[in-house]
Amino acid sequence: MEELREIRRGAEAIIYEGYFAGIHAIFKKRIKKSYRHPQLDYEINSSRTKLEARLIYTSLVNGVNTPALLLVDPSEFLIVMEYLEGTTVKEYLQTYSGNERGLRELGAQMGEIIGKLHKIGISHGDPNTNNLILTKDGLFIIDFGLAKKAEDIEDLAVDIHVFLRSLESTHSKYQKVLFDSFLEGYKLFVDADKILEKVKEIRMRGRYVEERRKNNK
Repeated sequence: MEELREIRRGAEAIIYEGYFAGIHAIFKKRIKKSYRHPQLDYEINSSRTKLEARLIYTSLVNGVNTPALLLVDPSEFLIVMEYLEGTTVKEYLQTYSGNERGLRELGAQMGEIIGKLHKIGISHGDPNTNNLILTKDGLFIIDFGLAKKAEDIEDLAVDIHVFLRSLESTHSKYQKVLFDSFLEGYKLFVDADKILEKVKEIRMRGRYVEERRKNNK
């Protein structure tokens, strides 16, 4: 492996860019936690690395656009994936100058990619516009660090809630058209009625907590 360049450092992992066997790649390495017992830390990071890789692979073979896996090393807490040439949806929307039709097409694509994940029982955990990449080959979803096999409808509803919150906080100007078209794409793959009812319930809980905090100040 050639020299790697650190491009992002988070609480759980460090992301590097470089080349693996001549292929432009992303290297994701989970961070050891000094506050945990070394053996426990090893088991947690190793199992999370294996789970993340397994969910990426399951998504790939079921037609979800994710980066291809190049190497998985649970003992080093390392996943190597293909590098995606493109721009995040967040960056794209921040300088968007097109028409509503373009927004609707993008919203539907985002709905389809989340719908495909939910159809196979995977909740992404953090489906915001920074984890959706526009490339010449289409829309891709990245960062499965919080992903898991969905245990119930609430896991899927949380994904929709997180996505909607990302639109509200970062792309409020386009929120309605993007979310309406997102749902159109999403419903092509998932029977969404019960999930959307659960989303409403989650959002009501959030409003209740916010109001209680305000009243206690």
